[in-house]
Amino acid sequence: MAPILTGWKRCVEFYSIREDEKSITSWILNLRTSGSISTNKVEKAVSWNVGPHGYKGSKEEVHKIFEQGPPIICLQDVRIPKRRKNSVKRELQRMFPHYWIYITTAQSQKKDCRDRPHVFSVLTALHSAFFPKVTQIRCPHSRQMKQDIIREIVGRLSITQTQTPTGTTFQFMNTYQSTVSNPMGQTDMWTTTENWISKQKNNHIIMQGDLNCAHPGCRWDCAHPLNKDLGTADNKFGHFLNSTGGHSYAQTEPTWKSKGCQAALDHVITWNYHLPLALQTAVPNPKSLKKFDHNQIWTQLPHLDFPKHSWTSQSGSDHPTRLLPTNRHRLLQTTRT
Repeated sequence: MAPILTGWKRCVEFYSIREDEKSITSWILNLRTSGSISTNKVEKAVSWNVGPHGYKGSKEEVHKIFEQGPPIICLQDVRIPKRRKNSVKRELQRMFPHYWIYITTAQSQKKDCRDRPHVFSVLTALHSAFFPKVTQIRCPHSRQMKQDIIREIVGRLSITQTQTPTGTTFQFMNTYQSTVSNPMGQTDMWTTTENWISKQKNNHIIMQGDLNCAHPGCRWDCAHPLNKDLGTADNKFGHFLNSTGGHSYAQTEPTWKSKGCQAALDHVITWNYHLPLALQTAVPNPKSLKKFDHNQIWTQLPHLDFPKHSWTSQSGSDHPTRLLPTNRHRLLQTTRT
């Protein structure tokens, strides 16, 4: 309440020498410079594998997520080829100018049943009111890895380092792990991720994504021929958690369904940081004629650790706009390219 009263007082003083009519827009702008507009809204991070439709086939559903304004959005299997990466980024920035947009993409030499190369791609979006500063980090790879494996990991893993308005630094990892049919790919992904985490020391890290593995007891009605591969994938996941000291927030309900099989394959893992327990939910997908294999995962964020700034900060090309207080009747929008 105090920031609101202070903002109103300054607004009255500022316009006391002008006409009596006060613009509501100007009052809001003045309030932004003197304090924050506080709400009781519960902020959440969302993770969703949009397969098999990719970004192009799930635009409507993806845009609905953006419209809700969550601080963190991690999308996997968006299938954005390199030639469309910049156009998709510009499209999202134009529609949702307060988001930093990061897209990693890679094309495999292997082809699908339609003789098209596989495209591995993830999209990370961070709201600038919660994260005034964001940097995308390139994860180093072992020199012993094959180039095609490195190329695929580049499209499956995105790391961003952010800073909250209070100065706390977080690293967000958006991960799309290889399927159980590619055990070597899974091993290389875990090795790359483990090497990165081991060098971060006390940094706060939050990983979200489709890890294509499950905790014990979190698979239901799975076909018998895959049992061996599934068990191997789940064991690798358990070893990864033990060796890195990660804290996993296990799902108690299926997050993925396909051909009669069900499993909790989508996860949230933290290092050097703990999220509130029992505040993670698998949200049923919006009503649609499309069939999505995965549910959306919404995770509540502690409001004290993720405060919302009253206005956004200026930045580079991944976050195009900033709102500045100008005069009583308009907002000046500036863009840096």
